[in-house]
Amino acid sequence: MTSPTSSNPPSSREVWPSLAPYVVPPVAASAAIVPAFYDMVAKSAMQKGLPASSMTFKNVLQGVRGGFGAAPTVGAMVGTQMVLQGRVERALVKTFPNLFAEDSNQAKASLTLASSALVGGLSSPFLAVYNGKTMMPPWSVGESLSKFCLKQAGAITLQETGFVAGLATADLVSVPMKQMLGDNKAVEYLAAAVAGAVGSLVGHAGNTALTRWQNGMTVDSLRQLSWGSLRKARGNAVFAVVYKLGKEVLHSTVEDEK
Repeated sequence: MTSPTSSNPPSSREVWPSLAPYVVPPVAASAAIVPAFYDMVAKSAMQKGLPASSMTFKNVLQGVRGGFGAAPTVGAMVGTQMVLQGRVERALVKTFPNLFAEDSNQAKASLTLASSALVGGLSSPFLAVYNGKTMMPPWSVGESLSKFCLKQAGAITLQETGFVAGLATADLVSVPMKQMLGDNKAVEYLAAAVAGAVGSLVGHAGNTALTRWQNGMTVDSLRQLSWGSLRKARGNAVFAVVYKLGKEVLHSTVEDEK
């Protein structure tokens, strides 16, 4: 005889822990892009050789509104990247155990860079769509994809290797910082900001090339590749901090359910 409870639907306590790894990254990324989007719009203008808008209340408010508009795209994109990153890393460890299975910081760093490059390449069409949304006025999905080409994919791979690696290595960066500055939450979030900014700077040349190519422009000098770098680094630092906060808040609900 079947027990009365066997036909009951599973409770949130049973379902949420299994869903959290797939739900938390996109939700956290959707929230994180809102305060960072103003800087992303500014960096795209600067990459095209245009002046960035001044930081007035009206312009910041427009940036926040743009962030809400981009949130679904960014959430889906970064969430997929983070989930895919874990799967790619497990596949690389299984396929190349001599290179990546060793429990050392060098092996971990190599694994993160390799998986970030693969994830960046696979997600390049989605990144082209996102970068199109930072143009003024924002481009539609169809407009961004109609301009997409192989050299843009290469630029995006370079860009995303730095960006995804920055998000993935925030916890590793916090270890030496905690040793120097103390073991507390403030240092953890500072490490996330540093990792996000450094990851942005590493991949910025690729992002500048992408923006200029999308707009039918050429890259005429190495100096052009640095345009907008500090604005993008600041935006990515903000994104990384809010992303980390969002993940911790959402994951705490998993712990509360246990």
